[in-house]
Amino acid sequence: MIKKHCLFLCLFVSMAFAGRAQSLKINGVYIGAELYTTPFQGMQINNIVIYFRNDGTFNNALSQTDWKTKVSGYYTITNNIVQLTFQNGDESEKYTLATNGNLESTAGVKHTLHKVKKVTVLPSGVYEKRNASTSGGMGTGMPAVGAFSSNYLYFDGKGNFSMDRSGMVGVAGDVTGGTVGGQFEKRGISSGTYQLGDGEITFTFGNGTVSKHSFFYSPPNEEDLVLLDGEFYFRQEEGEATITTQRTTEDSGPADLSVTTRLPTPADLLTGLRRQYGGESIDKITTVREIATITGNIQATLVTDIVDNKIRAELRRNGKLLLVKQLNGNEGWQWVEGVKKALSQDEKEELMLSLYQGVLGIHKNLNSYFLSGVVSPSGDDYIITFYKNQHKIVYLIGSDYSLKGNAYTIHADPNLSIYKDFRETNGITYPGTTESSDGKTKVTATTTSIAFNPVLTSNDWKVP
Repeated sequence: MIKKHCLFLCLFVSMAFAGRAQSLKINGVYIGAELYTTPFQGMQINNIVIYFRNDGTFNNALSQTDWKTKVSGYYTITNNIVQLTFQNGDESEKYTLATNGNLESTAGVKHTLHKVKKVTVLPSGVYEKRNASTSGGMGTGMPAVGAFSSNYLYFDGKGNFSMDRSGMVGVAGDVTGGTVGGQFEKRGISSGTYQLGDGEITFTFGNGTVSKHSFFYSPPNEEDLVLLDGEFYFRQEEGEATITTQRTTEDSGPADLSVTTRLPTPADLLTGLRRQYGGESIDKITTVREIATITGNIQATLVTDIVDNKIRAELRRNGKLLLVKQLNGNEGWQWVEGVKKALSQDEKEELMLSLYQGVLGIHKNLNSYFLSGVVSPSGDDYIITFYKNQHKIVYLIGSDYSLKGNAYTIHADPNLSIYKDFRETNGITYPGTTESSDGKTKVTATTTSIAFNPVLTSNDWKVP
């Protein structure tokens, strides 16, 4: 696609609600891990987190500030079979409610969901979260894209904490194999005090910043982890963890990678990309209307107005309008099945990031962030990493100044895209196919039509 990963479009699909009535209920947060395979990522682990409520609703997004009330779907229990129906249209899932209170899978690779605990006292320990996701690489005909990070949390059991983060996002240009390379990021240690509450933890940092998160605990004789914002942090044995408990300054930002040979500057890369993909023709873009088919029978329409800073995404299935998301400057809304509500801050920022990726990211009115980036080698190719409102954006650029892919992050987990099947319209060369992944789900978007500088009217921005 011309601007960004279409992954976020597919994940916005919402379907009809399902029945809710049943007398038997369960309550609390259950967690587990499920193995699955994909043609691009191989064997993967899907960490499952579900918060069940007595009213028959559940939520599987504990990273949201409204996690206690947010509804992801509904569940019923019949003959000890717990059936989950998701509001976003995901396939329904079933578990058996065991006599010990665990939930046992009924399909796919066998797995168990255990209930985690709310706590008011936490024993001392170090906990680690690791993330890794890749796509492409050997045998796929595409460059490999990967992102890796490690987060540590230390609790002294007396109300003090430290946290340490490091990570790397990279894209390797050698499609016959080779080593994933990229911009390595090492950040300083943050520390302060913590207070446990009703399924929550409040961190107070040394600089006075306060943040609240969902928080649950599983003791060593069970999962041996803490669950922070729905993410698994596993206990580390003595001697395994490298975190220090010393108070230091706030995050220092990305570390620069030095190399012995001269790398192209951001300006060099920008000049090469603009020469190859349209240059001044790109600069003349003020509006874009793009229609694409997304994996299966979903049709996406993306309308962008660069001058007025407006973006609109529409999803249809078999011609029926399912969802609309629209950003007008700093304000945004979503329409689903006749109901309109405000976009979350994350949703607004993800739409906004679409302007700073792909071909649009090298537009003269949008490329200032690109020019502030850090360049690093990736095999024979290059990676440039820059930030927009604290969100990381990565370009993979070939040694021939070809645009191979993008990656970006809203939180810790990256969204990755590979660009293929380039086409030319009105002097602008853009990818006709974008293959995107968030590490769990792979989405292919194929552009069926695109119009540069269409005349947009009020009808293009109205609520359905």
